[in-house]
Amino acid sequence: MKVLGLSLGILSTAAISVNNEIISCSSEERFSRIKNDEQFPVKSIEFVLNKGNIKMGELDKVVIAGTSLNLNTHLMRKYSSWSISDHFRLMEEFWKPRLLQGETPNYNEIFKEKIDKKQFPGEKKWDQFLQTISDDYYDVKDNDKYKNFLHDMIVSTTGIEKKHIIHLDHHSCHAAYAYWASPIRGKGTLIITGDAFGDGYSSTLSTINDKGNIECRHKVPADEFILGRLYRHITLLMAMMPDAHEYKIMGLAPYSKIETLKKAYDVFKEGMYVDGIDFKWKKRPSDLFFWYKERLEQCRFDGIAGGLQKYLEEILVEYTSNALKKYNCNKLVFSGGLSMNVKANMIIKDIERLDEMFVPPSGGDESLAIGACYAYLDQIEKETNLIPLKNVYLGPDVSKDDINHVLNCAKKEGFTVRKASDEKIADLLIQGKVVGRCVGRMEFGARSLGNRSIIADPRSSKIVQVINEKIKNRDFWMPFAPSIITETEDEMFVNNKNLKAPYMTIAFESTTFGKDNLSAACHPSDKTLRPQVVSKASNEKYHDLISTFKNKTGVGGLLNTSFNLHGHPVVNSSQDAYDVFKKTDIDVLLFETHYILK
Repeated sequence: MKVLGLSLGILSTAAISVNNEIISCSSEERFSRIKNDEQFPVKSIEFVLNKGNIKMGELDKVVIAGTSLNLNTHLMRKYSSWSISDHFRLMEEFWKPRLLQGETPNYNEIFKEKIDKKQFPGEKKWDQFLQTISDDYYDVKDNDKYKNFLHDMIVSTTGIEKKHIIHLDHHSCHAAYAYWASPIRGKGTLIITGDAFGDGYSSTLSTINDKGNIECRHKVPADEFILGRLYRHITLLMAMMPDAHEYKIMGLAPYSKIETLKKAYDVFKEGMYVDGIDFKWKKRPSDLFFWYKERLEQCRFDGIAGGLQKYLEEILVEYTSNALKKYNCNKLVFSGGLSMNVKANMIIKDIERLDEMFVPPSGGDESLAIGACYAYLDQIEKETNLIPLKNVYLGPDVSKDDINHVLNCAKKEGFTVRKASDEKIADLLIQGKVVGRCVGRMEFGARSLGNRSIIADPRSSKIVQVINEKIKNRDFWMPFAPSIITETEDEMFVNNKNLKAPYMTIAFESTTFGKDNLSAACHPSDKTLRPQVVSKASNEKYHDLISTFKNKTGVGGLLNTSFNLHGHPVVNSSQDAYDVFKKTDIDVLLFETHYILK
Protein backbone atom coordinates (compact mmCIF):
# COMPACT_ATOMS: atom_id res chain seq x y z
CA MET A 1 0.00 0.00 0.00
CA LYS A 2 1.23 3.47 -0.98
CA VAL A 3 0.16 6.27 1.38
CA LEU A 4 1.01 9.96 1.13
CA GLY A 5 0.87 11.84 4.43
CA LEU A 6 0.59 15.62 4.51
CA SER A 7 1.03 18.24 7.21
CA LEU A 8 -0.40 21.53 5.94
CA GLY A 9 0.61 24.37 8.22
CA ILE A 10 3.87 25.53 9.71
CA LEU A 11 6.63 23.64 7.92
CA SER A 12 4.23 22.04 5.44
CA THR A 13 5.56 18.55 4.85
CA ALA A 14 5.02 15.43 2.75
CA ALA A 15 5.88 11.82 3.58
CA ILE A 16 5.43 8.52 1.77
CA SER A 17 4.81 5.09 3.28
CA VAL A 18 5.20 2.04 1.05
CA ASN A 19 4.34 -1.41 2.43
CA ASN A 20 4.16 -0.11 6.02
CA GLU A 21 7.54 1.66 5.91
CA ILE A 22 8.30 5.38 5.71
CA ILE A 23 10.69 5.76 2.79
CA SER A 24 10.89 9.53 2.34
CA CYS A 25 9.86 12.78 3.99
CA SER A 26 10.70 16.43 3.49
CA SER A 27 9.39 19.85 4.39
CA GLU A 28 8.70 22.45 1.72
CA GLU A 29 11.19 24.92 3.24
CA ARG A 30 14.10 22.71 2.15
CA PHE A 31 13.16 23.29 -1.51
CA SER A 32 11.71 26.81 -1.40
CA ARG A 33 14.53 28.02 0.91
CA ILE A 34 11.91 29.93 2.97
CA LYS A 35 12.17 29.17 6.68
CA ASN A 36 9.02 27.54 8.16
CA ASP A 37 7.31 27.67 4.76
CA GLU A 38 3.58 26.96 5.07
CA GLN A 39 2.79 26.96 1.34
CA PHE A 40 1.16 23.87 -0.13
CA PRO A 41 4.11 21.42 -0.39
CA VAL A 42 4.23 20.99 -4.17
CA LYS A 43 7.97 20.34 -4.35
CA SER A 44 7.96 18.04 -1.34
CA ILE A 45 5.15 15.96 -2.85
CA GLU A 46 7.04 15.74 -6.14
CA PHE A 47 10.18 14.61 -4.30
CA VAL A 48 8.56 11.89 -2.17
CA LEU A 49 6.60 10.50 -5.13
CA ASN A 50 9.75 10.34 -7.23
CA LYS A 51 11.67 8.72 -4.40
CA GLY A 52 9.00 6.05 -4.14
CA ASN A 53 8.88 5.65 -7.93
CA ILE A 54 5.16 6.45 -7.74
CA LYS A 55 3.54 7.86 -10.84
CA MET A 56 0.44 10.04 -11.14
CA GLY A 57 -2.65 8.16 -10.02
CA GLU A 58 -0.77 5.29 -8.33
CA LEU A 59 -1.32 6.34 -4.70
CA ASP A 60 -3.79 4.35 -2.63
CA LYS A 61 -4.52 7.11 -0.10
CA VAL A 62 -3.65 10.68 0.73
CA VAL A 63 -3.99 11.40 4.45
CA ILE A 64 -4.04 14.95 5.76
CA ALA A 65 -3.20 15.51 9.42
CA GLY A 66 -6.01 17.60 10.92
CA THR A 67 -9.77 17.68 10.57
CA SER A 68 -9.85 21.48 10.76
CA LEU A 69 -7.22 23.55 8.96
CA ASN A 70 -6.27 27.19 9.16
CA LEU A 71 -6.90 29.20 5.98
CA ASN A 72 -5.58 32.53 7.26
CA THR A 73 -2.26 31.01 8.30
CA HIS A 74 -1.80 29.55 4.82
CA LEU A 75 -3.04 32.55 2.84
CA MET A 76 -1.22 35.16 4.93
CA ARG A 77 2.03 33.20 5.32
CA LYS A 78 1.98 33.70 9.10
CA TYR A 79 4.91 31.43 9.92
CA SER A 80 7.30 32.32 7.11
CA SER A 81 6.76 36.01 6.39
CA TRP A 82 5.62 37.69 9.61
CA SER A 83 7.95 39.77 11.76
CA ILE A 84 7.92 40.02 15.55
CA SER A 85 6.22 43.40 15.07
CA ASP A 86 3.43 41.69 13.15
CA HIS A 87 2.87 39.30 16.04
CA PHE A 88 2.69 42.17 18.54
CA ARG A 89 0.22 43.83 16.21
CA LEU A 90 -1.84 40.65 16.17
CA MET A 91 -2.09 40.83 19.95
CA GLU A 92 -2.96 44.53 20.09
CA GLU A 93 -5.28 44.87 17.11
CA PHE A 94 -7.01 41.48 16.98
CA TRP A 95 -6.80 39.50 20.22
CA LYS A 96 -7.04 42.37 22.70
CA PRO A 97 -10.27 43.77 21.21
CA ARG A 98 -11.66 40.25 20.73
CA LEU A 99 -10.82 38.77 24.13
CA LEU A 100 -10.78 41.77 26.46
CA GLN A 101 -13.09 44.34 24.89
CA GLY A 102 -15.89 42.23 23.41
CA GLU A 103 -15.32 43.44 19.86
CA THR A 104 -15.21 41.44 16.61
CA PRO A 105 -12.27 42.75 14.57
CA ASN A 106 -11.85 41.46 11.03
CA TYR A 107 -8.64 39.45 10.79
CA ASN A 108 -8.03 39.79 7.09
CA GLU A 109 -8.83 43.49 7.10
CA ILE A 110 -6.13 44.07 9.72
CA PHE A 111 -3.59 41.97 7.82
CA LYS A 112 -4.76 42.54 4.25
CA GLU A 113 -1.23 43.47 3.12
CA LYS A 114 -0.13 39.96 4.15
CA ILE A 115 -2.47 38.14 1.78
CA ASP A 116 -0.43 36.18 -0.78
CA LYS A 117 -2.48 34.99 -3.75
CA LYS A 118 0.57 34.47 -5.95
CA GLN A 119 1.51 31.24 -4.19
CA PHE A 120 0.43 27.85 -5.57
CA PRO A 121 -2.01 27.24 -7.30
CA GLY A 122 -1.86 30.85 -8.58
CA GLU A 123 -3.70 34.14 -8.25
CA LYS A 124 -6.59 33.23 -10.53
CA LYS A 125 -7.57 30.12 -8.55
CA TRP A 126 -7.14 31.90 -5.22
CA ASP A 127 -9.44 34.69 -6.42
CA GLN A 128 -12.06 32.18 -7.55
CA PHE A 129 -11.93 30.37 -4.22
CA LEU A 130 -12.02 33.48 -2.04
CA GLN A 131 -15.17 34.68 -3.81
CA THR A 132 -16.99 31.60 -2.47
CA ILE A 133 -16.31 32.18 1.24
CA SER A 134 -16.97 34.85 3.86
CA ASP A 135 -14.86 38.01 4.01
CA ASP A 136 -13.40 36.95 7.36
CA TYR A 137 -10.69 34.37 6.68
CA TYR A 138 -10.54 33.58 10.39
CA ASP A 139 -14.08 32.22 10.23
CA VAL A 140 -14.09 28.43 10.72
CA LYS A 141 -17.48 27.93 9.06
CA ASP A 142 -15.73 27.90 5.69
CA ASN A 143 -13.44 25.04 6.70
CA ASP A 144 -15.09 22.50 4.41
CA LYS A 145 -14.73 24.80 1.41
CA TYR A 146 -11.09 25.37 2.25
CA LYS A 147 -10.49 21.63 2.55
CA ASN A 148 -12.08 21.09 -0.85
CA PHE A 149 -9.77 23.75 -2.29
CA LEU A 150 -6.81 21.87 -0.83
CA HIS A 151 -8.16 18.59 -2.24
CA ASP A 152 -8.16 20.16 -5.70
CA MET A 153 -4.46 20.95 -5.25
CA ILE A 154 -3.79 17.37 -4.16
CA VAL A 155 -5.61 15.94 -7.18
CA SER A 156 -3.60 18.17 -9.52
CA THR A 157 -0.25 17.16 -7.98
CA THR A 158 -0.85 13.43 -7.41
CA GLY A 159 -3.58 12.32 -9.82
CA ILE A 160 -5.54 10.66 -7.00
CA GLU A 161 -9.34 10.69 -6.92
CA LYS A 162 -10.90 12.90 -4.25
CA LYS A 163 -12.66 9.96 -2.64
CA HIS A 164 -9.24 8.63 -1.61
CA ILE A 165 -8.27 11.80 0.26
CA ILE A 166 -9.06 11.70 3.97
CA HIS A 167 -8.42 13.75 7.12
CA LEU A 168 -7.40 12.28 10.47
CA ASP A 169 -7.38 13.98 13.85
CA HIS A 170 -4.31 16.07 14.63
CA HIS A 171 -3.48 14.36 17.92
CA SER A 172 -4.15 10.90 16.50
CA CYS A 173 -1.38 11.62 14.01
CA HIS A 174 0.94 12.85 16.77
CA ALA A 175 0.19 9.71 18.79
CA ALA A 176 0.77 7.40 15.82
CA TYR A 177 4.10 9.08 15.15
CA ALA A 178 5.12 8.83 18.81
CA TYR A 179 4.46 5.08 18.91
CA TRP A 180 5.12 3.70 15.46
CA ALA A 181 8.24 5.80 14.74
CA SER A 182 9.80 4.49 17.97
CA PRO A 183 11.34 1.07 18.69
CA ILE A 184 9.17 0.64 21.81
CA ARG A 185 6.26 -1.76 21.31
CA GLY A 186 3.47 -3.51 23.16
CA LYS A 187 1.28 -3.22 26.20
CA GLY A 188 2.49 -1.14 29.08
CA THR A 189 3.33 1.71 26.69
CA LEU A 190 1.85 5.13 27.41
CA ILE A 191 1.61 7.51 24.46
CA ILE A 192 1.49 11.20 25.35
CA THR A 193 0.89 14.04 22.91
CA GLY A 194 1.24 17.67 23.88
CA ASP A 195 1.23 20.92 21.93
CA ALA A 196 -0.41 24.33 21.68
CA PHE A 197 -3.53 23.30 19.80
CA GLY A 198 -4.81 20.74 17.34
CA ASP A 199 -8.44 20.03 16.40
CA GLY A 200 -9.63 21.46 19.70
CA TYR A 201 -7.23 19.62 22.01
CA SER A 202 -3.72 20.15 23.35
CA SER A 203 -2.92 16.77 24.90
CA THR A 204 -3.99 13.14 24.66
CA LEU A 205 -3.16 9.91 26.47
CA SER A 206 -3.25 6.60 24.61
CA THR A 207 -2.31 2.97 25.22
CA ILE A 208 -2.07 -0.20 23.13
CA ASN A 209 -5.13 -2.47 22.92
CA ASP A 210 -5.29 -6.28 22.77
CA LYS A 211 -5.00 -6.26 18.98
CA GLY A 212 -1.83 -4.16 19.03
CA ASN A 213 -3.32 -0.88 17.83
CA ILE A 214 -3.38 2.54 19.48
CA GLU A 215 -6.40 3.34 21.65
CA CYS A 216 -6.96 6.91 22.81
CA ARG A 217 -7.92 6.91 26.48
CA HIS A 218 -8.09 10.60 27.37
CA LYS A 219 -8.21 14.01 25.67
CA VAL A 220 -7.55 17.39 27.25
CA PRO A 221 -9.22 20.44 25.63
CA ALA A 222 -6.91 23.21 24.46
CA ASP A 223 -8.38 25.75 26.88
CA GLU A 224 -7.55 23.48 29.84
CA PHE A 225 -3.96 22.45 29.05
CA ILE A 226 -2.16 25.63 28.00
CA LEU A 227 1.58 24.86 28.33
CA GLY A 228 2.28 25.04 24.59
CA ARG A 229 0.42 28.29 24.06
CA LEU A 230 1.82 29.79 27.26
CA TYR A 231 5.37 29.05 26.14
CA ARG A 232 4.56 30.61 22.76
CA HIS A 233 3.16 33.81 24.28
CA ILE A 234 6.04 34.21 26.73
CA THR A 235 8.41 33.84 23.78
CA LEU A 236 6.68 36.82 22.16
CA LEU A 237 6.61 38.79 25.42
CA MET A 238 10.40 38.44 25.49
CA ALA A 239 10.51 39.89 21.94
CA MET A 240 11.41 36.61 20.26
CA MET A 241 9.56 34.94 17.41
CA PRO A 242 6.61 32.78 18.54
CA ASP A 243 6.29 29.33 16.96
CA ALA A 244 10.02 29.52 16.17
CA HIS A 245 12.18 30.67 19.08
CA GLU A 246 10.71 28.78 22.02
CA TYR A 247 13.92 26.77 22.10
CA LYS A 248 15.78 30.00 22.89
CA ILE A 249 13.73 30.42 26.07
CA MET A 250 14.57 26.83 27.03
CA GLY A 251 18.26 27.50 26.31
CA LEU A 252 18.23 30.69 28.40
CA ALA A 253 16.49 29.11 31.41
CA PRO A 254 19.54 27.37 33.00
CA TYR A 255 21.31 30.72 33.41
CA SER A 256 18.72 31.94 35.94
CA LYS A 257 19.33 31.42 39.65
CA ILE A 258 16.63 30.15 42.01
CA GLU A 259 16.26 33.55 43.64
CA THR A 260 15.98 35.19 40.20
CA LEU A 261 13.34 32.87 38.77
CA LYS A 262 11.16 32.65 41.89
CA LYS A 263 9.07 35.76 41.19
CA ALA A 264 8.14 34.64 37.66
CA TYR A 265 7.69 31.04 38.77
CA ASP A 266 5.18 32.16 41.41
CA VAL A 267 3.19 33.97 38.72
CA PHE A 268 2.95 30.81 36.64
CA LYS A 269 2.07 28.70 39.69
CA GLU A 270 -0.98 30.93 40.27
CA GLY A 271 -2.57 29.52 37.11
CA MET A 272 -3.01 25.97 35.80
CA TYR A 273 -2.21 22.94 37.92
CA VAL A 274 -2.46 19.15 37.55
CA ASP A 275 -5.45 17.28 38.96
CA GLY A 276 -4.90 13.58 38.21
CA ILE A 277 -4.82 13.46 34.43
CA ASP A 278 -6.83 16.67 34.09
CA PHE A 279 -6.02 20.31 34.77
CA LYS A 280 -7.61 22.95 36.96
CA TRP A 281 -6.97 26.59 37.75
CA LYS A 282 -6.18 28.58 40.84
CA LYS A 283 -6.71 31.78 38.85
CA ARG A 284 -7.87 31.53 35.26
CA PRO A 285 -6.24 34.33 33.24
CA SER A 286 -8.30 36.55 30.98
CA ASP A 287 -5.83 35.74 28.19
CA LEU A 288 -2.33 34.32 27.83
CA PHE A 289 -0.57 37.49 26.73
CA PHE A 290 -1.74 40.68 28.41
CA TRP A 291 -2.54 38.95 31.72
CA TYR A 292 1.01 37.62 31.99
CA LYS A 293 2.55 40.78 30.57
CA GLU A 294 1.11 42.77 33.46
CA ARG A 295 2.29 40.29 36.11
CA LEU A 296 5.77 39.70 34.72
CA GLU A 297 6.71 43.34 34.11
CA GLN A 298 9.13 43.54 37.05
CA CYS A 299 10.74 40.12 36.49
CA ARG A 300 14.21 39.74 34.99
CA PHE A 301 14.42 38.25 31.51
CA ASP A 302 16.41 35.19 32.63
CA GLY A 303 14.09 34.75 35.62
CA ILE A 304 11.08 34.62 33.30
CA ALA A 305 12.75 31.93 31.18
CA GLY A 306 13.84 29.95 34.24
CA GLY A 307 10.50 30.29 36.00
CA LEU A 308 8.56 29.18 32.93
CA GLN A 309 10.83 26.19 32.31
CA LYS A 310 10.66 25.07 35.95
CA TYR A 311 6.86 25.36 35.89
CA LEU A 312 6.61 23.40 32.63
CA GLU A 313 8.88 20.63 33.92
CA GLU A 314 6.89 20.21 37.13
CA ILE A 315 3.56 20.09 35.28
CA LEU A 316 4.77 17.54 32.73
CA VAL A 317 6.41 15.29 35.32
CA GLU A 318 3.31 15.22 37.54
CA TYR A 319 0.95 14.71 34.58
CA THR A 320 3.12 11.91 33.15
CA SER A 321 3.58 10.22 36.53
CA ASN A 322 -0.17 10.22 37.17
CA ALA A 323 -0.92 8.85 33.69
CA LEU A 324 1.68 6.07 33.98
CA LYS A 325 0.15 5.03 37.28
CA LYS A 326 -3.47 5.24 36.09
CA TYR A 327 -2.89 3.09 33.02
CA ASN A 328 -0.34 0.80 34.69
CA CYS A 329 2.40 1.61 32.20
CA ASN A 330 6.18 1.53 32.54
CA LYS A 331 7.11 2.65 29.01
CA LEU A 332 6.62 6.07 27.45
CA VAL A 333 6.65 7.61 23.98
CA PHE A 334 6.01 11.32 23.52
CA SER A 335 5.30 13.62 20.56
CA GLY A 336 3.86 17.05 19.74
CA GLY A 337 5.56 20.41 20.06
CA LEU A 338 6.14 19.99 23.79
CA SER A 339 8.23 16.89 23.14
CA MET A 340 10.84 19.23 21.64
CA ASN A 341 11.62 20.49 25.15
CA VAL A 342 14.67 18.33 25.77
CA LYS A 343 15.22 19.63 29.31
CA ALA A 344 11.71 18.57 30.37
CA ASN A 345 12.34 15.17 28.77
CA MET A 346 15.50 14.89 30.88
CA ILE A 347 13.41 15.23 34.05
CA ILE A 348 10.59 12.99 32.81
CA LYS A 349 13.01 10.13 32.05
CA ASP A 350 13.87 9.89 35.76
CA ILE A 351 10.31 9.11 36.87
CA GLU A 352 10.75 6.08 39.12
CA ARG A 353 8.22 3.71 37.56
CA LEU A 354 9.44 4.49 34.03
CA ASP A 355 11.69 1.76 32.58
CA GLU A 356 11.77 2.77 28.91
CA MET A 357 11.28 6.10 27.16
CA PHE A 358 11.68 7.18 23.56
CA VAL A 359 11.09 10.56 21.94
CA PRO A 360 11.13 10.33 18.13
CA PRO A 361 12.82 13.07 16.10
CA SER A 362 11.33 16.52 15.56
CA GLY A 363 7.94 15.96 17.19
CA GLY A 364 6.49 19.30 16.07
CA ASP A 365 3.86 19.57 13.36
CA GLU A 366 6.34 18.68 10.61
CA SER A 367 6.24 15.10 11.92
CA LEU A 368 2.47 14.95 11.36
CA ALA A 369 3.07 13.98 7.72
CA ILE A 370 4.72 10.76 8.89
CA GLY A 371 2.16 10.44 11.68
CA ALA A 372 -0.68 10.68 9.15
CA CYS A 373 0.70 7.66 7.26
CA TYR A 374 1.09 5.67 10.48
CA ALA A 375 -2.33 6.74 11.81
CA TYR A 376 -4.12 5.62 8.66
CA LEU A 377 -2.43 2.23 8.67
CA ASP A 378 -3.05 1.82 12.42
CA GLN A 379 -6.61 3.16 12.69
CA ILE A 380 -8.18 2.32 9.34
CA GLU A 381 -6.21 -0.64 8.03
CA LYS A 382 -5.60 -2.04 11.57
CA GLU A 383 -2.02 -2.90 10.71
CA THR A 384 0.21 -3.94 13.61
CA ASN A 385 3.52 -4.58 11.84
CA LEU A 386 4.43 -1.01 10.98
CA ILE A 387 8.17 -0.46 10.66
CA PRO A 388 9.74 2.13 12.99
CA LEU A 389 12.03 4.81 11.63
CA LYS A 390 15.48 3.34 11.05
CA ASN A 391 16.98 6.81 10.79
CA VAL A 392 15.97 10.33 9.75
CA TYR A 393 17.82 10.47 6.44
CA LEU A 394 14.60 10.65 4.44
CA GLY A 395 15.25 13.69 2.25
CA PRO A 396 17.04 14.32 -1.05
CA ASP A 397 20.53 13.03 -1.77
CA VAL A 398 23.29 15.19 -3.24
CA SER A 399 23.96 14.22 -6.83
CA LYS A 400 27.47 13.60 -8.13
CA ASP A 401 26.86 15.90 -11.09
CA ASP A 402 25.86 18.78 -8.82
CA ILE A 403 28.87 18.18 -6.57
CA ASN A 404 31.21 18.15 -9.57
CA HIS A 405 29.72 21.44 -10.74
CA VAL A 406 30.34 23.00 -7.31
CA LEU A 407 33.90 21.65 -7.17
CA ASN A 408 34.66 23.16 -10.59
CA CYS A 409 33.20 26.49 -9.49
CA ALA A 410 35.32 26.39 -6.33
CA LYS A 411 38.50 25.83 -8.33
CA LYS A 412 37.68 28.74 -10.65
CA GLU A 413 37.00 30.98 -7.65
CA GLY A 414 40.38 30.25 -6.09
CA PHE A 415 39.53 27.67 -3.44
CA THR A 416 41.55 24.50 -2.88
CA VAL A 417 39.81 21.21 -3.78
CA ARG A 418 41.19 17.92 -2.46
CA LYS A 419 40.18 14.30 -2.12
CA ALA A 420 38.58 13.59 1.23
CA SER A 421 39.43 10.91 3.76
CA ASP A 422 38.37 10.47 7.37
CA GLU A 423 42.02 10.81 8.40
CA LYS A 424 42.41 14.17 6.67
CA ILE A 425 39.08 15.60 7.91
CA ALA A 426 39.86 14.50 11.47
CA ASP A 427 43.23 16.25 11.24
CA LEU A 428 41.54 19.45 10.02
CA LEU A 429 39.08 19.31 12.91
CA ILE A 430 41.94 18.85 15.38
CA GLN A 431 43.61 21.93 13.85
CA GLY A 432 40.52 23.93 14.82
CA LYS A 433 38.90 24.04 11.39
CA VAL A 434 35.10 24.30 11.16
CA VAL A 435 33.66 21.82 8.65
CA GLY A 436 30.35 21.95 6.80
CA ARG A 437 29.34 18.38 5.98
CA CYS A 438 26.99 17.76 3.04
CA VAL A 439 26.92 14.01 2.48
CA GLY A 440 24.16 11.56 1.54
CA ARG A 441 20.44 12.05 2.06
CA MET A 442 19.24 15.09 3.96
CA GLU A 443 17.77 14.72 7.44
CA PHE A 444 14.04 15.15 8.08
CA GLY A 445 13.10 17.59 10.82
CA ALA A 446 14.51 20.33 13.00
CA ARG A 447 17.83 18.74 13.97
CA SER A 448 20.84 18.33 11.71
CA LEU A 449 22.16 14.85 12.40
CA GLY A 450 25.42 14.69 10.51
CA ASN A 451 24.49 14.79 6.84
CA ARG A 452 23.74 18.54 6.70
CA SER A 453 25.76 19.61 9.73
CA ILE A 454 28.47 22.02 10.75
CA ILE A 455 30.94 20.00 12.81
CA ALA A 456 33.95 20.94 14.93
CA ASP A 457 36.33 19.73 17.64
CA PRO A 458 34.22 19.73 20.83
CA ARG A 459 37.11 19.93 23.29
CA SER A 460 37.65 23.69 23.36
CA SER A 461 34.88 26.17 24.11
CA LYS A 462 36.77 28.77 22.01
CA ILE A 463 35.18 27.25 18.90
CA VAL A 464 31.73 28.28 20.21
CA GLN A 465 32.45 31.98 19.75
CA VAL A 466 33.86 31.37 16.28
CA ILE A 467 30.75 29.53 15.12
CA ASN A 468 28.34 31.92 16.83
CA GLU A 469 29.87 35.15 15.55
CA LYS A 470 31.38 34.26 12.21
CA ILE A 471 29.03 31.58 10.89
CA LYS A 472 25.67 31.17 12.61
CA ASN A 473 24.98 34.66 14.02
CA ARG A 474 23.16 32.93 16.88
CA ASP A 475 22.50 34.04 20.45
CA PHE A 476 25.49 33.65 22.75
CA TRP A 477 23.59 31.69 25.40
CA MET A 478 22.39 28.91 23.11
CA PRO A 479 24.16 25.54 23.47
CA PHE A 480 25.49 23.36 20.71
CA ALA A 481 25.06 19.58 20.78
CA PRO A 482 27.35 16.57 20.36
CA SER A 483 27.31 13.66 17.96
CA ILE A 484 28.67 10.69 19.94
CA ILE A 485 29.42 7.18 18.69
CA THR A 486 27.63 4.37 20.53
CA GLU A 487 30.92 2.82 21.65
CA THR A 488 31.74 5.83 23.86
CA GLU A 489 28.35 7.13 25.03
CA ASP A 490 28.81 5.78 28.58
CA GLU A 491 31.96 7.90 28.89
CA MET A 492 30.10 11.05 27.90
CA PHE A 493 26.75 11.20 29.69
CA VAL A 494 24.78 9.60 32.51
CA ASN A 495 22.12 7.22 31.18
CA ASN A 496 21.20 4.91 34.04
CA LYS A 497 18.17 3.46 32.22
CA ASN A 498 20.11 2.87 28.97
CA LEU A 499 17.62 4.90 26.95
CA LYS A 500 18.12 5.20 23.21
CA ALA A 501 19.11 8.74 22.25
CA PRO A 502 19.79 8.91 18.50
CA TYR A 503 17.93 12.16 17.68
CA MET A 504 18.87 14.93 20.16
CA THR A 505 15.43 14.69 21.78
CA ILE A 506 16.45 14.05 25.40
CA ALA A 507 19.02 15.94 27.47
CA PHE A 508 21.32 14.16 29.94
CA GLU A 509 23.76 15.08 32.67
CA SER A 510 27.30 14.89 31.32
CA THR A 511 30.00 12.83 33.02
CA THR A 512 33.21 14.41 34.25
CA PHE A 513 34.89 13.12 31.10
CA GLY A 514 32.05 14.59 29.02
CA LYS A 515 32.31 17.99 30.71
CA ASP A 516 36.05 18.10 30.08
CA ASN A 517 36.06 16.79 26.52
CA LEU A 518 32.74 18.04 25.12
CA SER A 519 32.94 21.51 26.63
CA ALA A 520 31.92 23.18 23.36
CA ALA A 521 28.94 20.85 22.92
CA CYS A 522 27.52 21.03 26.46
CA HIS A 523 25.18 23.71 27.76
CA PRO A 524 27.53 26.46 28.96
CA SER A 525 25.63 26.96 32.22
CA ASP A 526 24.48 23.59 33.55
CA LYS A 527 26.79 21.34 31.45
CA THR A 528 23.93 19.10 30.28
CA LEU A 529 23.97 17.80 26.71
CA ARG A 530 21.43 16.63 24.13
CA PRO A 531 23.27 13.89 22.27
CA GLN A 532 22.91 12.35 18.88
CA VAL A 533 24.18 8.83 19.51
CA VAL A 534 25.49 7.57 16.17
CA SER A 535 25.62 3.86 15.44
CA LYS A 536 27.27 2.24 12.45
CA ALA A 537 23.82 1.02 11.37
CA SER A 538 22.23 4.47 11.47
CA ASN A 539 24.97 6.41 9.63
CA GLU A 540 28.08 4.40 8.81
CA LYS A 541 30.09 7.16 7.12
CA TYR A 542 29.47 9.69 9.90
CA HIS A 543 30.23 7.01 12.50
CA ASP A 544 33.53 6.25 10.76
CA LEU A 545 34.55 9.92 10.78
CA ILE A 546 33.84 10.30 14.51
CA SER A 547 35.66 7.00 15.17
CA THR A 548 38.71 8.30 13.34
CA PHE A 549 38.59 11.49 15.41
CA LYS A 550 38.46 9.31 18.54
CA ASN A 551 41.47 7.28 17.45
CA LYS A 552 43.46 10.50 17.20
CA THR A 553 42.15 12.33 20.28
CA GLY A 554 40.54 9.78 22.60
CA VAL A 555 37.21 11.64 22.30
CA GLY A 556 34.39 9.80 20.50
CA GLY A 557 32.27 12.84 19.73
CA LEU A 558 32.05 16.01 17.65
CA LEU A 559 30.28 19.33 18.04
CA ASN A 560 27.30 19.33 15.69
CA THR A 561 25.04 22.21 14.69
CA SER A 562 22.75 22.74 11.73
CA PHE A 563 24.32 23.70 8.41
CA ASN A 564 22.52 26.94 7.68
CA LEU A 565 22.58 30.68 8.07
CA HIS A 566 20.58 31.95 11.04
CA GLY A 567 16.94 32.38 10.02
CA HIS A 568 17.30 30.20 6.93
CA PRO A 569 16.51 26.51 6.35
CA VAL A 570 19.14 23.81 6.63
CA VAL A 571 21.03 23.40 3.34
CA ASN A 572 19.58 20.87 0.94
CA SER A 573 21.69 20.73 -2.22
CA SER A 574 25.42 20.95 -2.80
CA GLN A 575 24.87 24.44 -4.22
CA ASP A 576 23.05 25.51 -1.03
CA ALA A 577 26.03 24.24 0.97
CA TYR A 578 28.52 26.05 -1.24
CA ASP A 579 26.57 29.31 -0.95
CA VAL A 580 26.66 29.16 2.88
CA PHE A 581 30.36 28.17 2.76
CA LYS A 582 31.17 31.31 0.77
CA LYS A 583 29.04 33.64 2.91
CA THR A 584 30.52 32.52 6.23
CA ASP A 585 33.83 31.68 7.87
CA ILE A 586 33.35 27.93 7.51
CA ASP A 587 36.83 26.61 6.73
CA VAL A 588 36.02 23.34 4.98
CA LEU A 589 33.11 22.16 2.85
CA LEU A 590 32.99 18.37 2.86
CA PHE A 591 31.27 16.20 0.28
CA GLU A 592 31.51 12.42 0.14
CA THR A 593 34.72 12.11 -1.82
CA HIS A 594 36.15 15.65 -1.94
CA TYR A 595 36.39 18.75 0.18
CA ILE A 596 36.86 22.46 -0.49
CA LEU A 597 39.32 24.38 1.69
CA LYS A 598 39.57 28.13 2.20
